[in-house]
Amino acid sequence: MQPEHGGRLELKLAASAGPLARYALSICTQRGESRCEVAVDAASGSLQFAEWGGAEPPRWLDAFVRSLLRTIARSSGASGEWPRRVTRWRPEPES
Repeated sequence: MQPEHGGRLELKLAASAGPLARYALSICTQRGESRCEVAVDAASGSLQFAEWGGAEPPRWLDAFVRSLLRTIARSSGASGEWPRRVTRWRPEPES
């Protein structure tokens, strides 16, 4: 379901092994939906995004999802207990 304003993102854990995890990422805005897979390495802090399906998300949501993934990696990666699903909504910033 597309939001009327702002953006919604959802991360679903696809696979994990210790400090490594792969998430299916979907981002929805009123303009449409974007999907890709993200590999997270908690040991190095790296994020690797696959090619986007659909339009690339707005920069403000891209920055938010990167920040969120780094936070998840710091808090969960060391223990290897990655969250199965994370859903967030954010308002669109005012220009």
